[in-house]
Amino acid sequence: MSIFSWLFNRPKALKSATAAKHQPAQAQSGGAQRVPRPSAQIRRDKLFLRVESLEFSGSYQLSQSKKWAIAWRDSDPSAGRGGHRESGLGAYVLADLGSGTVSCHGSMPRPNNGHVCDTGMFCLEDWHFGSTLSGTFSVYDPSGFVIFAKELTANILTSGISRHGKYAFCATANSPTDHGNKVFLFDLVNRVETYCVSPEAGWPDSYEVDEGTGELMAVFADMGSFQYDIDGRFIDADRLGNAKLNSSRYDLIILAAESLLGEVGLTDERAREVLAAVQRARSHGADENPAWKPIALKVQGLAHEQLGQYPEAAQVYEEALALNPKIGVKRRLTSASKRIKAE
Repeated sequence: MSIFSWLFNRPKALKSATAAKHQPAQAQSGGAQRVPRPSAQIRRDKLFLRVESLEFSGSYQLSQSKKWAIAWRDSDPSAGRGGHRESGLGAYVLADLGSGTVSCHGSMPRPNNGHVCDTGMFCLEDWHFGSTLSGTFSVYDPSGFVIFAKELTANILTSGISRHGKYAFCATANSPTDHGNKVFLFDLVNRVETYCVSPEAGWPDSYEVDEGTGELMAVFADMGSFQYDIDGRFIDADRLGNAKLNSSRYDLIILAAESLLGEVGLTDERAREVLAAVQRARSHGADENPAWKPIALKVQGLAHEQLGQYPEAAQVYEEALALNPKIGVKRRLTSASKRIKAE
């Protein structure tokens, strides 16, 4: 079945019983009413989309084709409540900018971070009322019918939908539950969760999905895209490590260097590359940051130790401890000092 025939056959939504509690009324009933509105009532600027007849104003995102706009409002104006709250539904609107009509609109507790694809399918994050670490990620067809909903026991960091609506994804923040610090990929054609994995690439600036292969790409500004395969295995670890080591950001360099120094079988050549990178990170701003300088000194000491340069290691360990006595290198300093005496 093609995605277009599947789309207009309006498949039954797949969602957990708990997720249904957070869906808008029209989604729970099986489909939203289509409500065409004259184009004169849809207005937008760089930040907000407004629909006068619905008394709606909210943030929005365009599809890549710019035919569609999904807008959301995480507030209840009638009650004067917005953002973190215990009650007061937010609202969302899907606008067909090509025809100048509202395709659907609805409500949910705390709609955020909407995205819409070129077919009009869209996704939203519901951040839920209260302070519990939780959220619901939902995908809808252009009429507002729920295609897929995932109830999560962790806050949602980011999410999105592929250009033609074949895949959607979301990533979560840390949480003591099984959903904490995970990346999810959803196959919307078959309406299944493809995988849920720990993000070995870390937290990128964004994600993209290759619709031809179903591979998720972690996108880092100024470093490029790095690939998870169709089973959720991160297959670009070495390439990402090199990119971070050669980055202009001292925090990325230091963290990548520390990770590389923990690898089994690290060669002296690689250790020298790591040492040079950490020294570069210090000159690029780490030494001016009181929080990062002791970490940089610690990692530099690890590199010196790896290369058997114990006097240099002891020196930077002493500097690190002077700045932060809890940096965790006292035993390493003692060990390096003993080796120096034994030489």
